[in-house]
Amino acid sequence: MKYLSLLLFAVLLLTNCQRETVTQDPNVLEGAYQTNAFLDPLCVAITDVNQLPRLDILKNSDGSYRLVRTTFIPKTATTTLENISAVAVSGGFSLRYQNQQIGTYEEGKWFNGKKEVRSKVLKVSHTDTQGTFFYYAGVKK
Repeated sequence: MKYLSLLLFAVLLLTNCQRETVTQDPNVLEGAYQTNAFLDPLCVAITDVNQLPRLDILKNSDGSYRLVRTTFIPKTATTTLENISAVAVSGGFSLRYQNQQIGTYEEGKWFNGKKEVRSKVLKVSHTDTQGTFFYYAGVKK
């Protein structure tokens, strides 16, 4: 009986001490993202939060994603990247466009005012053949 109790205790201990698995559900990418001057240094001169660039990630019916970046200064404009795929990597996702990595969604440190925050950070950078530059660094709203 003593050995059975020890065996059950050991099994219980081992099952409770396993590492938690990180969810690799690509649906977590879908949504609206916000930025600030700490995440995107290009925004350091923008003082109105409502004028900071915004990114919306929409999931298409084929499983790919559409990234829509909206800027408000000097005028409202949108830039779109279509057919983005998300590949699960350790601790997050790699975003790919035409078989090239263009971004990541992974744990990072950033500042919200004076407070340091740890959360998932999205970073996307791509320049197409016409020279159009698509850049965004932000966190999910």
